[in-house]
Amino acid sequence: MKLKTTSLLIAGTLFGAAMLPAQANNEAMADLLKVLRDKGTISAEDYNMLKNAAVADQEKTEAAQAEVKKQVAEATADMPKITTEGKIKIESRDGSWSFQPIGRVMWDAMSTDGDGGEEYHGSELRRARLGFEGSIYDWDYKFEGDFAEGDTSIKDAFVAYNTKLGGNKANLKMGQSQIAFGFNTAASSKYMTFIDRPFYADKITSPARQSGLVGKLDGGMWSFATSVTQGSIGGGEAEESANGTTVAVRGTVLPYMADSAHLVQLGAGYMTTSSNADKFDFNNHLTAHTDPQKIQARTLNASQFDGSDAYGVDAVGIFGSFHVLAEYNGFTADSNDALGDIDIDSYSVEAGYYLTGESMKMKNGLWDGVSPKNSYGAWQIATRFETTEIDDNADNQQADMWTVGLNYIPVKNIRLMLDYSTVTNFESDNAARDGVEPSAIKFRAQAKW
Repeated sequence: MKLKTTSLLIAGTLFGAAMLPAQANNEAMADLLKVLRDKGTISAEDYNMLKNAAVADQEKTEAAQAEVKKQVAEATADMPKITTEGKIKIESRDGSWSFQPIGRVMWDAMSTDGDGGEEYHGSELRRARLGFEGSIYDWDYKFEGDFAEGDTSIKDAFVAYNTKLGGNKANLKMGQSQIAFGFNTAASSKYMTFIDRPFYADKITSPARQSGLVGKLDGGMWSFATSVTQGSIGGGEAEESANGTTVAVRGTVLPYMADSAHLVQLGAGYMTTSSNADKFDFNNHLTAHTDPQKIQARTLNASQFDGSDAYGVDAVGIFGSFHVLAEYNGFTADSNDALGDIDIDSYSVEAGYYLTGESMKMKNGLWDGVSPKNSYGAWQIATRFETTEIDDNADNQQADMWTVGLNYIPVKNIRLMLDYSTVTNFESDNAARDGVEPSAIKFRAQAKW
């Protein structure tokens, strides 16, 4: 009877232990055999026999597992690796090629106070972009289109070659991409601190994407870029100078960098546009993207526009959760009409602070994405002052504007933004507009991948 009870007990324990992982199985068996031996249920001889059998069984199990792992590794050696953390990226195991779908959706709602002038109350799909990017050995590629306005507007569309020069990273883009000029223009809308860029950014004073060649040399603590471009492939401010050639250069340096959350970057650039451009036209909405009231210069047609020159300087500081960005843009449009040249001087200064401990991130000398540190998300408060002064020998306008903002990032790929912008000073030789001080409250829901 005792032998039968013992056999049943051992069999039951073996069955239960078999349901556990291999390591836990072996440890449970060893503990059980010790208990049975110490209580006299089994003899020392039976204990040694069963223990040796368990050890031998574990070795067989581990050998079988190793063989299975080996077979799986061999079977999947040529299969691509798929990343799904915040994005979908497919790449080869050896890193020789990759493919990634990209996109962003930005829905804005706004209400403007025209201070006696025209107003706007409504919403718009500001950006709706789809595309892809990737690499093949030393080559990169990217294509992205924007469908927000019903008609497709091509944004980035290029092939790039990567190599090294003197130990530094070198890159040459061929196609349409950001020209080598300006920080606020080149910084992606996915990572901007505010819903709208400053008055001068993403305009003819500091254009964004054009078609041509863009080369960059990156030394880690410094970079130098240059571009030779002409108009755009489809859509955008660059079409205003579709027949003009733009040459730009930009350099950056990091005079101080303790780590990625404590650094100072200085940048400077120069840009010139040839005299065979289609026209010169500078105008921008005052308080919001759909604000009917604008700051604008007089327009020059092709026969009046004799080319342009611009230079800019910028400085970025990140000190833990606090950041500051300042940029100056000086632009001159040469004119051969009776009124003479047009000078546009602008600058903006912004500062922001993450209440939840995050820091602004940078990649390739521009803003990058921020991930929340906890499940409550990341909260940021920010403010910006900007001014643009136009000396066009006509209306001679000047606008000063303050913006305050609150940004919430619940998860890495989602951002909610709330801004309030108000013009504190507007001057114009046009008496009907002089002194107006419009304002706007703006909201954005954004997703990116």
